[in-house]
Amino acid sequence: LMRIGYFTDVYYPQTNGVVMSISIFGGELVKRGHGVHVFSPEPDRKTERGMRIHYRKGIPFTPYPGYKMGCPWGSVPKLDIIHSHGPFTMGISAIHEGHRQGIPLVATFHTMLPDYTHYLFPYFTGLTAEISKAYCYWHYSYYDRIVVPSHVIKDKISQWIPKGKRRSIEVIPTGTNTELFRPIRKAEARKKMNLHADGKIYLYLGRVGKEKNLDVLLKAAKKFMGKNDLLVLAGKGPWEGEMHRLVHAYDEDGEVRYIGFMDRKDVPYCYAAADLFITPSESETQGLVLTEAMACGTHVLAADALAIPEIIKDGVNGRLFNAGDPDDLARKVKEYQYDRNMLREGYKTAKEFSIQSSVDKAENMYKELTGKR
Repeated sequence: LMRIGYFTDVYYPQTNGVVMSISIFGGELVKRGHGVHVFSPEPDRKTERGMRIHYRKGIPFTPYPGYKMGCPWGSVPKLDIIHSHGPFTMGISAIHEGHRQGIPLVATFHTMLPDYTHYLFPYFTGLTAEISKAYCYWHYSYYDRIVVPSHVIKDKISQWIPKGKRRSIEVIPTGTNTELFRPIRKAEARKKMNLHADGKIYLYLGRVGKEKNLDVLLKAAKKFMGKNDLLVLAGKGPWEGEMHRLVHAYDEDGEVRYIGFMDRKDVPYCYAAADLFITPSESETQGLVLTEAMACGTHVLAADALAIPEIIKDGVNGRLFNAGDPDDLARKVKEYQYDRNMLREGYKTAKEFSIQSSVDKAENMYKELTGKR
């Protein structure tokens, strides 16, 4: 059994893909008898799914509301392996502690950093994107193994890390909790979520950030929404103010409803209440929301970008539209065939991305690196 340290720049009370990944992997590893420690800036809890959470003082990062830069210093117990989930102050802390204890270092590449530089310097995104790539080249050179959630991300980041480290990239998806995310009767789900429409219910669920391209969805909605249809937007993030402005501009008939942050236990009901889940995001390194929606028996439509085509096979388990094109998005919504075979194929896809298979891969990687087989 191993003592595993997770170092992360973001954790509860924030909720995003990084937090979900830590919760999913860490909780499952605890069930298998391992000790998991999480080091995070100002978490709102001391334990989570059997993991011990360690407090680090955080400084607000004003360009991205809700995010804090954690102090990289503090006591750390004896560990067997360190797994970093962020490239900033806590990632630097992970590298320092790994070298101090002389133990293997693993990092998960969760976020396409060049896609987020607009939060820092909105008028110099080209320059800052190149700087972020150079930073990745430096930071990830320190790790023994780099984990990515999809093959397209593996190909992409191989350009941003030293040649000697490129063979150390391993593809391990986060995995979908198919016990939590499961088929639910649509009538039951709509009653639970208080969502009702005489026509179709369309859903976007995820972080509300500029990189999620919600403007594309809202522009398209003007063209595909029927009189009795409802578009539901769920989630939180730094782009909420602009989203509300766009909703006000595009939604003249009250056909768009923003329901904000959702408790995790309610998310499956939200997916199941919808006829069609739509994501216009071009920054998905994995697209976990897609397999979650599929597991709940909901049709999916997504931008043909980054890792999404690894999940959605167009016309088989869902549909794709041309990324960044609201006209094509509107056309694909109008043409969508709500075929039960696609639902069955989608559910099979969700099962293939199960938590257990992903945690097996991570556990075997840790054992290989630590010699604890």
